[in-house]
Amino acid sequence: MATIHFQGRTFDARPDRIDFRDRLYRPALESLPPCFPASPVVKRYLPLYREAGLVLDQGKEGACTGFGLAAVINYLYFRRALEEAERNGTEPALPSRVSTRMLYHMARLYDEWEGEDYEGSSCRGAMKGWRKHGVCAEDFWPYRENDKVRFIKPRDGWQQDAAQRPLGAYYRIDKDSIVDMQAALLEVGAIYVSASVHEGWYLDSATELPIIELREEPVGGHAFALVGYTADGFIVQNSWGGDWGFHGFAILQYPDWVKNGNDAWVAVMGAPMRVPAPASVSSVSLQGLAAGEERRAQGVSPAPRAGFQYRHPDAAPWSEERAYRHTLVMGNDGRVLNRLIDVENAEAAITEVLLERPQEWLARRRGQRRLALYAHGGLNDEAASVARIRIMAPYYEANGIYPLFLTWRTGFMESIQGIIEDAIDDIFGRERFRAAGWDLGKFVKDARDRAIEAVAERILVKPIWTQMKQNADAAADRGNGLWHTARALEMLKARWPELRVHLVGHSAGSILLGHLLERTLRAGLPIDGVHLYAPACTMGFANRTYGRAMDRGLLRPEAVTIDNLTDERERADSVGPYGKSLLYLVSRALEVVHKMPLLGLAAAWNEEDPSDLWNRDRRRDIVRWMRKWGDRVTLTLQDKEMVFDGQTSIPAAHGAFDNDVEVVTRTLERIRGGPLKVPVENLHGF
Repeated sequence: MATIHFQGRTFDARPDRIDFRDRLYRPALESLPPCFPASPVVKRYLPLYREAGLVLDQGKEGACTGFGLAAVINYLYFRRALEEAERNGTEPALPSRVSTRMLYHMARLYDEWEGEDYEGSSCRGAMKGWRKHGVCAEDFWPYRENDKVRFIKPRDGWQQDAAQRPLGAYYRIDKDSIVDMQAALLEVGAIYVSASVHEGWYLDSATELPIIELREEPVGGHAFALVGYTADGFIVQNSWGGDWGFHGFAILQYPDWVKNGNDAWVAVMGAPMRVPAPASVSSVSLQGLAAGEERRAQGVSPAPRAGFQYRHPDAAPWSEERAYRHTLVMGNDGRVLNRLIDVENAEAAITEVLLERPQEWLARRRGQRRLALYAHGGLNDEAASVARIRIMAPYYEANGIYPLFLTWRTGFMESIQGIIEDAIDDIFGRERFRAAGWDLGKFVKDARDRAIEAVAERILVKPIWTQMKQNADAAADRGNGLWHTARALEMLKARWPELRVHLVGHSAGSILLGHLLERTLRAGLPIDGVHLYAPACTMGFANRTYGRAMDRGLLRPEAVTIDNLTDERERADSVGPYGKSLLYLVSRALEVVHKMPLLGLAAAWNEEDPSDLWNRDRRRDIVRWMRKWGDRVTLTLQDKEMVFDGQTSIPAAHGAFDNDVEVVTRTLERIRGGPLKVPVENLHGF
């Protein structure tokens, strides 16, 4: 739904997308009174609500998802204060208004749409934000400053204050059931809704609850609170000021709601928490954070907390919030996504992550200053990347290396495996496929893999890989993630000329770093070391990027190290039903030509290989790399069947390099230039 500006108002509430994970409200079997609240209560308390300053006015701004939810929360706390005062026979201690800015800002971070280059948000996004972070008082995070709308960073203490108002239980209401909505109002007192509104909503001040007259043509989407019902319709608490309707309230007729209503949510307030609300997006609720669930979230095992005792406290995993302060998150086409609650937008997040925090850390350093930029494999999703950062980053920082991470939100590995498995089921049948050679000899396995390669090339797997590469390429465009990263490295290097910059990449991360190198080459920025684990880039790409940097003298060949599996271990690896490594699948099915030589395949480091392992036209890429750089860069081959992640032995596989204590230790020692101050203890859990 587009943002609409009409007669001095902005309408930008977007309907929620269908999500079958929503819990549906089930009303109690209880008879409903004719109206709620009773008419005398409405006449007495709605003017008091306005006098308390709780009626909101969004003015010409959109942001109604924040204002509408704030209206619900304010009203619930207002009712609680009145009920407590009545029980105790005292004057009510009326609540402070909650922060509409925080609620709207979180709604845009948690809604269903990527990025920030759109207006408005959804009710579900606002509810998610409240669940994850609570909400602070408006005094901590105002929407306006000197009556001007602008983003203001929250005041110190906002996290502790937000934890005093967490969301409790909440449910989606069947918006087509008037009875369910009435029951929810009776049970809780207010519900959060959105609807398409029309010119009938433009009301003057009234001495009693006016009725919104139904008009045929909708204007746009609007979010608001419902705080009761009558025989005519629902009682609306709007956010258009106290002069709208009866002290900011009016009646929305039932036929109007049935025709134009979009979403309805009911929620109760949770108990206050002592844990501060996180200042970055969170994988768990505020209550879950207090219960320690964050340690188990995003694939991080509970072992760092319970089963593994760290000898060095500095090696213990970071919080999600701290991890997000060290990573640049990129979405489709390499655009930067904001994941920090207390900054305005992606541009502000870029400044904090790439400049402000590194500068503060580097300024405190004595002696050699080092920075490492890590790019994970492009097939992992954001949650997996953050889990990796939480466990891996402490070893970098504890050893005097400032860690920065590039997180690109793909999650393609799960998609690739699922698509292949579904296609195999459709073509062969799972049981028949297993019986026909899942565990038989090499000949049958190779035949099976060739069938899978053909399937992968012709269905959606190849486009997924192509899109991932296009995202990496687009990230280097002006204004996107790699462009900002290159600029930040230039600025840091200009301030500290002695700063040593290292690039570390796993799998498709080598593609991202190659495009970054193209940017740094234009600026003449030297790179002090490149460390690649099983790079998924083609030999041709490596020649154009890493090779060109070495040709230009901006990257010493001796400072380039590559860790690969032996060919035997590549063939012992698997991707779902495919009986070889991901790199073999990429080479034989996902790249632009069949049998594309990849830098991460050990077999591609042999220009004399007479077999038909590689595409004939691409052999020249192997020859060029090997003759110029083959004996000058450092190649280490992993021939072990099992490696150690700090807690247990795991199979040596394409995805295991950054879980291998030995490999990561070697990388850190190369960057540091000597033994580690804090050894790598544990890389288990991601």
